[in-house]
Amino acid sequence: MYIGIVAEWNPFHQGHARLLAAARAQHPGVPVACAMSGAFVQRGEPALFDKWSRAVWAVQSGVSLTVELPAACVLQSADRFAEAGVLLLSDLGCTHLAFGAETLQAEQLNAVAEWTLSPCFREAFHEALGKGQPYSSAVNQAVTLAFPSLEADLTKPNNLLGIQYARTILAHGLSMEILPFRRDQSRPVSATAIRKEIAAGLPPSHIPEEERPSMDALLARGACTDYRRYDDACLLAFRLMDHRRLEESGLFSEGLENRWDREMQRRSYEAMLSAIKSRRYLYSRLRRIGAALLLSPAGGPSPMAQKQRAGYARLLALRSGESHLLRRSRIPVVTSFARAERTLPEALRQSLRLDSRACDVQTWCFRGEAERGGRQDYYRSPRIL
Repeated sequence: MYIGIVAEWNPFHQGHARLLAAARAQHPGVPVACAMSGAFVQRGEPALFDKWSRAVWAVQSGVSLTVELPAACVLQSADRFAEAGVLLLSDLGCTHLAFGAETLQAEQLNAVAEWTLSPCFREAFHEALGKGQPYSSAVNQAVTLAFPSLEADLTKPNNLLGIQYARTILAHGLSMEILPFRRDQSRPVSATAIRKEIAAGLPPSHIPEEERPSMDALLARGACTDYRRYDDACLLAFRLMDHRRLEESGLFSEGLENRWDREMQRRSYEAMLSAIKSRRYLYSRLRRIGAALLLSPAGGPSPMAQKQRAGYARLLALRSGESHLLRRSRIPVVTSFARAERTLPEALRQSLRLDSRACDVQTWCFRGEAERGGRQDYYRSPRIL
């Protein structure tokens, strides 16, 4: 048995620690691997802290190893992000997938997932999309046709992620089982709330004690993202792009690139996105488009315009004595960025370079000037604890 977890740890908090503790208590002695987003997260912006620190925090709380989910897989819709994470963990050799869910159990998640693979679901889903429903609403509406009693459960984000995890396993015929753990609704912990506390200069709450000294040190040095710098970087980069670049990116549909081109003359990135946002194009989707556009090389379609699958496992942190787990991987394990750039096939090297570009953008956005050095992927090795 080998448990996998798809995560962002942005930042790692007590809720995440409770999930790991529950998994290890139920399956003592079983190794746990994490596929974690790197310098950028799925919401379409840099992570608050660097990927090595976040990976270390997870290992300190019981994870055996953490690998990076490539940026090309991260900056996708939630369903594609989840699918890429599950496939990476499967390639690492994981046999079970652990995650938190608000209410639904494994049998319910698998039943709904199986329905989403049926022609009836696809017909109902596309009909809802055709009426202008956002993606998540269209999914909920189509699923509710077969499971009306679960209508309230389908509005909960972790239940929806669990369905997508189960769907990926079924669709790809993976030798994996899901392990949903009931989230403690009486003690909710929000990574968003923690980021807001940090942005306001307040001590972050709900942080595991073993993690706090290193987080405090990062905050004191300014080794954390200043999102105002990121927003300004986006707005400037977009103003320097011509309309052809927007069209070639493949990131836009239904003429959205025309609104993007028109509104990027506004005084702030926030104002620009607010002017573009609609019922069809939610704020989170626009943020992902912006991040993908910023990171993609000029000329031709963006890698994030299509579904992506990780072709390598970039090791970020490893528990001492568990390196044998790396031999289970069916894809190359990257421990040296420079060596991988020389030896991997060109398509995988392009993905690696995108990861490095994302890291360079993130460090440029750090609060502390001394922390803004580039090319960190070349200088930093996996952390062994």
